[in-house]
Amino acid sequence: MEGIEMEGLDIFPDSITGDFCESVLRHFSKSDQEDSQRLCATVGAMAQELKEQDLPLTPIAYFGATCSSLDRLVSEPDSPPQVVQSLTTILSLLLPRIPVAVLKKKGDFVSKIVVTVLRLNSVTEVTLTSGLKCLAQLLVAGDKVIWSDLSQTYGVIIGYLTDSRSKVRRQSHLCIRDVLQSLSGAPVLSPASEAIANLFERFLLLAGGSNANSSEGSKGAQEVLYVLDALKDSLPLMSTKYMTTILKYYKTLLELRQPLVTRRVTDCLNSICTYPNVEVSAEALLDSLSFLALSVSGNETSPVSMTFNARLLSSGMMKVYSLNRQLCVIKLPIVFSALKDILGSEHEEAIFSATEAFKTLINGCIDDGLIKQGVDMIINSKSDDRKSGPTIIEKVCVIVESLLDYHYSAVWDMSFQIVSTMFDKLGYYSSYFMKGTLKNLADMQRFPDNDFPYRKQLHECVGSALGAMGPETFLGILPLKFEANDLSDVNVWLFPILKQHVVGAHLSFFSETLLGLAGEMKQRSRKLELEGNVSSSREANSLVHAVWAMLPSFCNYPLDTAMSFKELLSPICSALHEEHDIRGRICSSLQILIQQNKKIKEGKDDMDGAELSPAKQRAISHYTPEIARENLNMLTASAPQLLSLLSGIFLESTVDEGGSLQSTIGEFASIAHVNVVRTLFKKTMQRLLKVTQEAGMAEASKNNTMQVDESSPESSLSLQRARLFDLAVSLLPGLDEPALDVLFSAIKPALQDVDGLIQKKAYKVLSIILRNQKGFLSAKLEELLKLMIEVLPSFHFSAKRHRLDCLYHLITYASKEDSNLRRHEILSSFLTEIILALKEANKKTRNRAYEILVQIGHEYGDEGDSGQREHLFNMVARGLAGETPHMISAAVKGLARLAYEFSDLVSSAYKLLPSTFLLLRRKNREIIKANLGLLKVLVAKSKTEGLEGHLASLVEGLLKWQDDTKNHFKAKVKLLLEMLVRKCGIDAVKAVMPEEHMKLLTNIRKIKERKEKKQAASSVESKSHLSKATTSRLSRWNHTKIFSDDDDDDDSDVDMVSGQKSKATSKLKSKAASLRSKKTRRAEKSLPEDLLDQLEDEPLDLLDRHKTRSALQSSSNLKRKQDSDDEPEFDPDGRLIIHEGKKPKKVAALDPDSDSRSEAKSHFSVGSSRNNNQKRRKTSESGWAYTGSEYASKKASGDVKRKDKLEPYAYWPLDRKMMSRRPEHRAAARKGMSSVVKMTKKLEGKSASTALSAKFMKFKKIQKKSGKKKR
Repeated sequence: MEGIEMEGLDIFPDSITGDFCESVLRHFSKSDQEDSQRLCATVGAMAQELKEQDLPLTPIAYFGATCSSLDRLVSEPDSPPQVVQSLTTILSLLLPRIPVAVLKKKGDFVSKIVVTVLRLNSVTEVTLTSGLKCLAQLLVAGDKVIWSDLSQTYGVIIGYLTDSRSKVRRQSHLCIRDVLQSLSGAPVLSPASEAIANLFERFLLLAGGSNANSSEGSKGAQEVLYVLDALKDSLPLMSTKYMTTILKYYKTLLELRQPLVTRRVTDCLNSICTYPNVEVSAEALLDSLSFLALSVSGNETSPVSMTFNARLLSSGMMKVYSLNRQLCVIKLPIVFSALKDILGSEHEEAIFSATEAFKTLINGCIDDGLIKQGVDMIINSKSDDRKSGPTIIEKVCVIVESLLDYHYSAVWDMSFQIVSTMFDKLGYYSSYFMKGTLKNLADMQRFPDNDFPYRKQLHECVGSALGAMGPETFLGILPLKFEANDLSDVNVWLFPILKQHVVGAHLSFFSETLLGLAGEMKQRSRKLELEGNVSSSREANSLVHAVWAMLPSFCNYPLDTAMSFKELLSPICSALHEEHDIRGRICSSLQILIQQNKKIKEGKDDMDGAELSPAKQRAISHYTPEIARENLNMLTASAPQLLSLLSGIFLESTVDEGGSLQSTIGEFASIAHVNVVRTLFKKTMQRLLKVTQEAGMAEASKNNTMQVDESSPESSLSLQRARLFDLAVSLLPGLDEPALDVLFSAIKPALQDVDGLIQKKAYKVLSIILRNQKGFLSAKLEELLKLMIEVLPSFHFSAKRHRLDCLYHLITYASKEDSNLRRHEILSSFLTEIILALKEANKKTRNRAYEILVQIGHEYGDEGDSGQREHLFNMVARGLAGETPHMISAAVKGLARLAYEFSDLVSSAYKLLPSTFLLLRRKNREIIKANLGLLKVLVAKSKTEGLEGHLASLVEGLLKWQDDTKNHFKAKVKLLLEMLVRKCGIDAVKAVMPEEHMKLLTNIRKIKERKEKKQAASSVESKSHLSKATTSRLSRWNHTKIFSDDDDDDDSDVDMVSGQKSKATSKLKSKAASLRSKKTRRAEKSLPEDLLDQLEDEPLDLLDRHKTRSALQSSSNLKRKQDSDDEPEFDPDGRLIIHEGKKPKKVAALDPDSDSRSEAKSHFSVGSSRNNNQKRRKTSESGWAYTGSEYASKKASGDVKRKDKLEPYAYWPLDRKMMSRRPEHRAAARKGMSSVVKMTKKLEGKSASTALSAKFMKFKKIQKKSGKKKR
């Protein structure tokens, strides 16, 4: 019965009124099954009887009526089984609704009734499942103290564990599980578990007993499988003693190697390993897991079994480790060997499961004690006289290293992950166990790229080894080989890995060892240059720069900053002074040192939400606030020398690439003593005053003499002043309030300087001060506002962007004023200037103006008062009343940008539509372009419902303006109409379109239909990816796309506004890049057959790693030649050769294996016409036509046999178009095939290509005709 046989004690909720009858009827009345209908009738009759006796329709009343009815029926000799089934089902549904106290009181009575029902001769399957549910519920609700009170009922449920009916058997399994779960912690759990264990032992003896006949043995074996199915759910709930007893039998069952038995045993083991807080014997569980690991071999072909075994070994060993660590680590080598076999299989899912199992066991079961034991054994014993065997950790490392053998070449990407995990786990001690592994990785670097697709994974693995061992030990195993006579032998491939993965190193190693090597290489470079070997000299010099490029990595959480930075200071200062190419590297290194120690001293977390590598985690763990303080003290002590040097270099240099010098000066100024910064600032300002005076005198003399000399010292003085301003503002983090006042007093006259460079630098310095010094901004707000207005008449256009930055800081700070009037006054004073900056030709200035306008909108609207933002919008809209087209167009662009950013302003923008349409009629291209951009933003940002209300006015305004033939924006108008069609639909636009413009709408509709058909022709997969990728919108403003006046009609503007196309494309690329190819893996696993010919008589030892790797490298020279005539032809320089007309004969040197594969040179084929070429091309397009040309002979007619080729066959083109279903094609095929036999004798001795030539047949006919004429 559907619905009645559902698992669970309470399968449907009660009705609103709480009436049990109503709940049953609502749940089962819709079923067409006879049992369900009979159940509804029975419960309905019961409810009617209760109503007639004036009894309440409570679950207890139904319970009493059901029990009395069952008791009466079972006492009758011929009780109807259908009625008993319905009453038993009703009882199973009622018991969860009965209070526990009632069940305890009436439990024995009800149990006897149910047991009697189960023993009836005519009992149905549904009655049995319902009765078992009732017994389980009674046991769960009853007392759990005395076993004798439970044993009889419990024995009845156990008796059905091996029932032949699957539903009854499954229900008994579930009931046993529920009962054992309720007995957890009770004293009766042990005898309940004993009963199951005894039953299991009895069936085992019956299945394998010597006295049992074959039928009983077969029955016993089947019953053992049934009990194993029950133990899958119940074994984790049993007592430890009997769970151990059963686990001991599991090992014996695994030895049978029977798939049905093994699968059930492993399911039981998995339930134990994954069940939380289960108490189990570690020895018994480990014995089963060990045997399972030993049984995993190459003959296992089921991917499901291999995947399951890998996961079971992982979870099982973790369980054993939590119970008994010592027992677990002893068996680790066996388990690792089993996982290695699974990793070498051909099944993707099994490979991934084995990889994850390796990682889990390495991180979970290899602890510090195991590692220390191995290290002590290696240190305390010499390799020559060591008598003890390898330790556990050594065995495990050997197994991990073996994953790099050629046998696992198809899964090297997974092997690299496992080896990396091992390096990360061992940390510094990996140098004791995995030296050979690191050398093997270095050997794999020599593989050519064609045969080794895992270069990136290899470098990541080597980087893990570097992070674990540290650069000192790592470079001791894999040296850079700077001493090599040939510079090509230097391990330059290690430099990128060192740059990326060095963390937590020692500065002393860099200063003493690496810089020593760099010094020797520098001397070698000079020597090579003197010898005239310029290329080698440059190569040596690049190695020196590569060493210095590693300095930022060595400054990434170094372990000896306080002790070794002083030794590094001298070479750093020398390099800063002499080597300008590496100044950026040194500056970034110093910044890293200061910033990291400042963060740790202030207690800030350096995680930044990113997942850190184990090496970086270890490095950060060494840092404490006390260590960071000591490091900063050392850096502070070096600050005077470095500040003096850096400031001198900054003033002398003409370019500070990336601002590295300024940033480094600022970092040292933030940690240096106040007196040091004050002294340097004072010298800078004195020098600035002196240079300013000299510039003023030079300007005065220039005006007096009326000379215009480009080579005058005035330009150099301006550059000096600009550099001094930059140096002064670099010291800003260490300046106090009086020093800021001095700097501000120097800035004020510079804001009015006639030199544009000085003005630009002054505004830049002022913007930096306003951004970083809020106290200064608060104290001098009024003075700054007045100053910005006063210096406006003398303002130079080159300083526009930095002036906008100053205005932004002033306006945003003023937005926090309490008085709305004051905020309005400050904003209105500078808003016009910001709006006009939207029309700047300089892209950076224009974009900065847009950013400032948007940021002001956020400042004025994000505080909860949206009316302030609308007020800003209205203030910008006042520019539409401007007198010049420049001002009007700038205001329109500002409105478009605000409407694009803030959706709540779209409704306000619609109020400006009448003004927009009036402006469109003005014959000014600048104004028209801006207004079209505004309309484009409105259409793109509006919802369909809001856009339909303005659709008529939009279409009317656009089309009226379009009639003017003097404008250049017709394509943009058409694009706007297409956007409206896409948004509102073709019918809505057609309803408001004037009749004279219907042709335009028809053209738009046809273009849309063509695009839809083109998209429908694309693949389903691409469309699905695209639809998924375009669900999220990425908004990004693009001034050029919005306001472009190009007459293009593509969708670039729409895509820019929606921000969806690029994201979808990137989604497709990332999807394609993430797919893993099984075919590639399998193809790369086997050796090429041609390689065996190169090995002569010596067999290839596949266990020798070096021989197999050399064989793999040599396979790149043994590529098979492709014989297809469709392959493109290239000349020796790699250029594509394109032949017009007939394809010439291939050069024999390009393909020495086939010297006669070109077409036969006969006088019949040489004169082939263009029509024949077209016919042959048409045939090839319909299906590849095999002409047999490669069997043609150059010396004689007829075909010849070719080496490693099939024999020539019938002279008929194998063209798949002959398989067509069309009658005429089939008739042609039959006619052609029937003529093959007839033509055989006529064409005997001719080549296949000649026989197939249509010209040959025509030529024969012509010959016959001409012969007749001659006669």
